[in-house]
Amino acid sequence: MAVFQNFDIIYMIVEKTNTGFSAFSEEFPIFTTGKTIPELIHNAYEAVQLFFDDQKSEENCRK
Repeated sequence: MAVFQNFDIIYMIVEKTNTGFSAFSEEFPIFTTGKTIPELIHNAYEAVQLFFDDQKSEENCRK
């Protein structure tokens, strides 16, 4: 699991689905699924990390 420094809170909406759970952010294009809540939480951390890593990469490419 990644450790975020200088982080803000990212709120995610969690919904029950037929196959488990889904979560998404209304502020960022971040979404994920999981069969259990612990899996969903793990996947949410990973999705957030991937999104911000990608944002950082795009910023570095523009320089």
